[in-house]
Amino acid sequence: MTGEPGSKTDPARLRSLVQAPISELGLTLLGLSWAGGRRGATLRVTVDRPGGVTVDECGAASLAISAVLDVHEAELPESYSLEVSSPGAERMLTTEEDLRSSLGRRLRVVVARSGQEAVIEGRLTAVSDRLLELEARRRSGRPQRIELERSDLVSAQVVVDL
Repeated sequence: MTGEPGSKTDPARLRSLVQAPISELGLTLLGLSWAGGRRGATLRVTVDRPGGVTVDECGAASLAISAVLDVHEAELPESYSLEVSSPGAERMLTTEEDLRSSLGRRLRVVVARSGQEAVIEGRLTAVSDRLLELEARRRSGRPQRIELERSDLVSAQVVVDL
């Protein structure tokens, strides 16, 4: 995010303004960016919750954030637009918060051990400091619980569950 601490686009100040209305809706703030442009700036806010976020929830978050920003309009540049969105259907999980908020979702996980990589798809059922637990389907269709060492994790991505 652009903006200097203490400026009208100070990332920490913007985050503090939008955090409360997002939390009150049961959502998690995943990202916040401020981009200036010729025709004004754009404040982009990315929200999520376990199980995913709906278009209606993004709309509710936008209204709640707008109400707070209107109260603090003197702290913001004159012209900007607000965009509230979900992180996307098949996004990469890059933080601890991403993993924990993906409980119950189907993931594609790449793990590496002894120089060999493997790709595993399954529903994330548990996250700890040391392990991830997935429920995958065997070829027979029966579920199989798989524990993966976090230290072996190369990447994790949400996949659309059809």
